[in-house]
Amino acid sequence: MNKQLIAYILISIVFLVVFGGIASILPSRKVRQLGHLRVAARKHGLATSVVQIDDVNASLTDRVTASGIKLDPKRRCVAWSKSYPDEFPDVPEWISFAQDRDDPSQNPWQLRTKAEESDKLAPSYWDAVDRIKALLPDRCLAVECLPTEVRWMGYELVSSSIEEFIQAMSQGLEALIDLNISISQEKSLSKNRSDTTSEYD
Repeated sequence: MNKQLIAYILISIVFLVVFGGIASILPSRKVRQLGHLRVAARKHGLATSVVQIDDVNASLTDRVTASGIKLDPKRRCVAWSKSYPDEFPDVPEWISFAQDRDDPSQNPWQLRTKAEESDKLAPSYWDAVDRIKALLPDRCLAVECLPTEVRWMGYELVSSSIEEFIQAMSQGLEALIDLNISISQEKSLSKNRSDTTSEYD
């Protein structure tokens, strides 16, 4: 009887070890869901990548060491990007970070422009950008406009369906691309008018 009990115990231990080892190497449900999401993104012309961005919400202790050395804290997140359909030389370049603000009267976004021309954009442009941000999925850490693409950076939380998440992402990024293209075209048209006028001065 004791031998049978010991045998059962040993078999149970072996089973748990083997099953536990297999379970540990299998992707979790969340990982599988994110995998499906990112595969579906490519079908809609969206690219995903892991990036590190400035942590504008880092605490003072994360910014300065005890000896007074300044640090540059970063956050690791996922970037969803969509490329411009063509080359547009005058598209705005900037990055806007989401800030943890308890006071609703303060601006919840920290803007950093990357080109001098971006500093001269009209307030109506930034109003349009704010409306576009509302279209993008939640858990956004930053929105960035580069010469070749626009990017949403944050943490994916698929509380809705994959289709709804991708639709919101596509809609927001495409609206931002259209807005920036219109700015580029306006600048090009203005330059052409200026060049034409100078020929007849």
